[in-house]
Amino acid sequence: MLYLHRFNKVQQKTVQASHHTGLTIIELLVAIGIIGIAFVAVWGLLSSSLGISALQKQTFNATAIAQETMEALRNFRDGVAWNNDDAADILDGLGIRVAGNYYHPVKTGSGSPLQWGLIPGQETINGFTRGILFSNVFRDGNDNISISGTADPDTKKAEIVVSWNHRGQTYQVRLVTYLTNWK
Repeated sequence: MLYLHRFNKVQQKTVQASHHTGLTIIELLVAIGIIGIAFVAVWGLLSSSLGISALQKQTFNATAIAQETMEALRNFRDGVAWNNDDAADILDGLGIRVAGNYYHPVKTGSGSPLQWGLIPGQETINGFTRGILFSNVFRDGNDNISISGTADPDTKKAEIVVSWNHRGQTYQVRLVTYLTNWK
């Protein structure tokens, strides 16, 4: 009888050992699943972060192009008479520029100081498209700028637009200023 009792204990230990092995495999599979889900989440976060970083860099570059365009436009306005009519249409003054059309700046000489001109259309620079959109300006009875009223021939609204594509979506930076015939 003693022998039978020992045999039952050995059998119980064997059953218990294989039961623990089964739990260890299940625990291992659950741990691998949790690690896999965490890895996918971290990978998605990293990918999103890199995309946002690239978009921020592009926005910074587009803003720099827009600011450069604004400075070229001011330089142009200061160097060309308001109603100048150039035969080549590069140095036409702001007073005769057509509202609603895009223009972009071009260098017209290599002298010092640099002189800028404006030609019709938009320009693409390193994947960024830039243009200056002119609008006529109106004034109300108090001589304030308004959406309607009396046309002001000595003031133009200029909107600098720089656009680019990022991951199939179009983004824009816009700067707006009013330029006057101050001379």
